[in-house]
Amino acid sequence: MPTVDASLLNDIREVNLSYLLLAQRLLRENLAAGMFRLGFDADVAETIIKLSPAQIIRLASSSSVLCAFRLNDGELLATLTHDVLGGVLQQAHSTILLSQRDTVVA
Repeated sequence: MPTVDASLLNDIREVNLSYLLLAQRLLRENLAAGMFRLGFDADVAETIIKLSPAQIIRLASSSSVLCAFRLNDGELLATLTHDVLGGVLQQAHSTILLSQRDTVVA
């Protein structure tokens, strides 16, 4: 494994911590919507909800980024970056396209 400098590791920890806290908040506020937005199945959602602050900090301290970029399909990403009716329907269009894809467990 290549060496990673301290600044990069700190940035990864910050991303992980922000992601885990956001995930937990989304799931607690509306489980179904949070699962959809995050691409989680029920088991992952339940685990994230139950994490204690200490567990979140430990997980966030990983040297790997915990969240996955769901738009790993070049054609889909290109489609989502084009304006639909001048941007008016962009959010709805994006939601429809993403909902048709298999969920990715992060």
